[in-house]
Amino acid sequence: MSQYVRTWKEGTTVQWRGPFGGFPYKPNQYEQLLLLASGTGVTPMLPLLQSIVDNEEDETFVDVVCCCRTFPEVYLKPRLQELAAYWNIRTQFVLSEEMAPETVPWSYREKVQCGRLDIETISRCVTGCRREPFMVICGSVMFCKDVINYLQRLGFSEDRYFMF
Repeated sequence: MSQYVRTWKEGTTVQWRGPFGGFPYKPNQYEQLLLLASGTGVTPMLPLLQSIVDNEEDETFVDVVCCCRTFPEVYLKPRLQELAAYWNIRTQFVLSEEMAPETVPWSYREKVQCGRLDIETISRCVTGCRREPFMVICGSVMFCKDVINYLQRLGFSEDRYFMF
């Protein structure tokens, strides 16, 4: 896919198929989703988030955890900030190369954790959910492998998560 994207010129119109990259979602199918994304892995989660907030009947709670090296590298920050204004969407950022939350803009500080995503962080994310979560994972091969390993060590079976 990247080889095609590199050939695009500014202003090129592109059509995408979806909506969720193979994630079979139905409104209110889960009481709580925990979306775990690394880098551009947040991108396929946006149509899912949009469909939830666009549907007044969908009462699914969603916690989004975006992992990047630094705050400037967080993809789609403005869109994520807009979505987090909804009553049922919360965002958190895990920044592996930031030294302290004070290095990011004040409006994001309470949503930032410095360090790598690890089993303790995932455990806190799961227990911080308002309901029992179904996890959706997207990122690099190593990120997905690590997250699945952590989830299995925490006792979650394969029917409790989906990987893009």
